[in-house]
Amino acid sequence: MRVNLILGTAAFVCLRPALIGAPIGLLNGAVSLPATNAHGGEVRFSYRTPAPASDAKALRVLLLIPGYNGEGNAMISEAWSEFADREGLVLVAPTFKTTKDEAHSCKGYYYPAQWSGEVVLEAVRRIADAKKENAVEIETEKILIFGFSAGAHFAHRFALWKPDRVRAFAAYSAAWWDGPTVAARNVPGLIMCGEADGRYEASREFMAKGQALGLPWIWRGYRHTGHEMTPEVLRVAQAFLAHYAHPPATQPSTLNARAPLIGDIQSYRFYPADSAEAALIPGEARVELPSPAVAKAWSEERGDL
Repeated sequence: MRVNLILGTAAFVCLRPALIGAPIGLLNGAVSLPATNAHGGEVRFSYRTPAPASDAKALRVLLLIPGYNGEGNAMISEAWSEFADREGLVLVAPTFKTTKDEAHSCKGYYYPAQWSGEVVLEAVRRIADAKKENAVEIETEKILIFGFSAGAHFAHRFALWKPDRVRAFAAYSAAWWDGPTVAARNVPGLIMCGEADGRYEASREFMAKGQALGLPWIWRGYRHTGHEMTPEVLRVAQAFLAHYAHPPATQPSTLNARAPLIGDIQSYRFYPADSAEAALIPGEARVELPSPAVAKAWSEERGDL
């Protein structure tokens, strides 16, 4: 087993400042764990805890997965940090490595059931344990996930692999997807892709399969958008994740309750669930939007703001 050394003492986990690749002050720690794949080495998890809040609620975890072989610390941007401070979230972002041949052979970190998922869960647990020493309570039972590109590969497969460990996930622009199953029936998902992205048809097909199973997922395609992060994607992802990070106290505990708003993916307009307009939307074009904030962000196109 590979170990890190801290002041000459052997340790399985190394906790240290992590400031490279992100603005000074945004990151406040990192955990390195052995990669239990064929390549060996380590997976480095950058993390950031939010600014202190007045209440004493346990913090929830948002896992941010970058694109292909991307640096995790670069995901913890100012925009995500401000969001995390508002919502009381711990940001955790891994730096995974693989090869394209490995990924296209259904191996590597794209497939969390093989090894990367367990490494993520262990890292989250160890971060929570470390922060307890500073009287910071972190909830680890269920996490939120956002993934772009290769990160979307991990995000959706993790939700299918461990649905009981996922509060909600947002997956933007994977090149190929695993078939959804009813095991994900209680996991809210946001599936997105740009219409000018070569990944669009595969992403749309994945959403349609989930829709056919009655999964609580939302689709959003973006016109004139290729394989890129945009402000619109960020806004809807954050609105969606914020909703499920802290569901309203009046919200039913099950996901079977009817959503207050219905979106039409033909026009990206939304209507009250009991309206005549909503009744006219065909089933394959209907998505349930859980709150006005999510609906507003979902309806925005490029250049709207």
